[in-house]
Amino acid sequence: MDVDPDPVAIVVFARVDDRVASQLNYAGQLPRRAAAVLASRGVQLVLVSKSATAYVRQVQRHLNIVAPFVSDGGAALHVPCSYFDNVEGTGAGARAWEVFRFNPPDRAGAVNLLCDLLVAMGYGDPLTIGVGCDLDDYGVLAAVDVPVIVRDPVTPQKELLRHVPGAYVTNATGIEGWSEALIGP
Repeated sequence: MDVDPDPVAIVVFARVDDRVASQLNYAGQLPRRAAAVLASRGVQLVLVSKSATAYVRQVQRHLNIVAPFVSDGGAALHVPCSYFDNVEGTGAGARAWEVFRFNPPDRAGAVNLLCDLLVAMGYGDPLTIGVGCDLDDYGVLAAVDVPVIVRDPVTPQKELLRHVPGAYVTNATGIEGWSEALIGP
């Protein structure tokens, strides 16, 4: 009897700071549609932000998702305790979130820890995609399998492209570029 191997988890780490975050409330249904399309395909969307936890949770509510996220510039990885429900002995109990702290902040470390947790929980080695737009995103883009840079006519990106030479660069900018990176043109 042939047994299908466990499906490989796909995890997208997407930045939600600056112009992208400011456009979320003004871009109509585009970001929600992108998040819904990813969810319908079983793709986990992990938001990465230099902002505080409350702000990232607000963006998650806007996108109608509850998923791990990185906040405070990489100082904290927040994982819903429901992720640990299938792991015996975790004692998640009534807590809503498990928080892993990084001092100093380490976005790449948060990406790697979440991937290690997925492997430990039996999801297989995830395919990781990173979405960013400037040098602040280098750690995430360097830690993922598929780096994607959202084109930005305002932010100098030459240095980032030099450090992440194989990155895909979107054609669109801003929220449209973010959505292109997540679900295609």
